[in-house]
Parts: sequence; C-alpha cells; structure tokens
Amino acid sequence: MSIVGGLDVHRQQITFDYVDTTTGEVKRGQIGHADRHRFAAWLRRFEGREDVEFAVEGCTGWRYVVEELDRAGITPHLAEPADTSAARGRKRHAKTDRTDSHLIRDLLLQGRLPSCYIPPSDILEIRALLECYQDLRRDHTAWIQRIHAVLFHQGAPAWAERDMSSDQGRTRLRHTAVEHLSAAGQTQMGAAPLE
Repeated sequence: MSIVGGLDVHRQQITFDYVDTTTGEVKRGQIGHADRHRFAAWLRRFEGREDVEFAVEGCTGWRYVVEELDRAGITPHLAEPADTSAARGRKRHAKTDRTDSHLIRDLLLQGRLPSCYIPPSDILEIRALLECYQDLRRDHTAWIQRIHAVLFHQGAPAWAERDMSSDQGRTRLRHTAVEHLSAAGQTQMGAAPLE
C-alpha cells in the first residue's frame, strides 16, 4: 500500500485524511457540497495509481462513495459503524469529522478496520426496491389504521370499514364519510391515499 485514507461522509461534505506510506506525507481536508460528481472529480488526483485504498464508514451515503472509489480503480473498504465507534474507545474530547476520518484511516493502516461486506450493485438495487416496498406497505397499514380510528371515533357504522381495497368499497367509504363524519373527519378521509 502506498496511499491509505479514511473518509467521513456527510450530506454537505466529505472529510478526508490520507497518508502516503512511502513518504509519510499526510493530507487532510474536506470536499464541499459532497455529491457523486464532485467526489469523482476529487478522486482524479489518484489517476494511474494502483496502490490507493480508502475506507468509509457504512452510514448513509456510503454507496456512491464506494462506487466512485471502485470506478476510479481505488480499493474501497466499508467500515462497520458500531465496531468502528467501539474502536474509538472512551471519548476524551468532542468527536469531529476530522477525528473520524483519521480514526478510519488509522484502523485501515493498522489492519484493524472492522469491515462490512460490500454487496454488488444489483443486490443494492434489489435492497433499495425492497426497502421502498416495505415503506409503502407500512404507510398503507398506518393509513388503514388511521381510517378505522376516525370512523370509530366519530361513530360511523362498523360496516363502513370493510373492503377498502375495491373500488366499490372505497366509494361506499366516501359516502359514509359524507353521511357520518364531521368536516375534519371528512378531510382526514380525503387525505388517505386509498387508490
């Protein structure tokens, strides 16, 4: 290894800390307004080198960072967040982005980085779709429960809650709302994404 570094990723910036193990030269700083394009441009400084490795903590934003490292021919490492935090030890002073990137770099350099598996991009895509489905399912369930609560709270007939998944059931629910619910209850029902 010749260049070994750590990256601390946040929505507004990426903090970097890397060392050239041959010369001992250390570079630290930030890449402002962190996004894929700016990070890829920053990585161009390592073009043509095959001896560069960077580690990033496996928190939100790691995916595009790892993808760009890989695209630039840089060996990416993904650090497990809880174990990386434990490796920090007891806090003696405030934790900063700079200390985080330095810690990640040192753990990688010492061969003590608590690593995570980096899944292939097709697996990441499937995970993203499953997470979306799970979120939509959770939201749908929450809305159904909210509708049941509004109907019960305002004393609507119990039969109104049945079959909200069909067009006929939703039509019956809208009529029930007009007949049995207050203006606020009708607004609540109208806000429900039942279609």
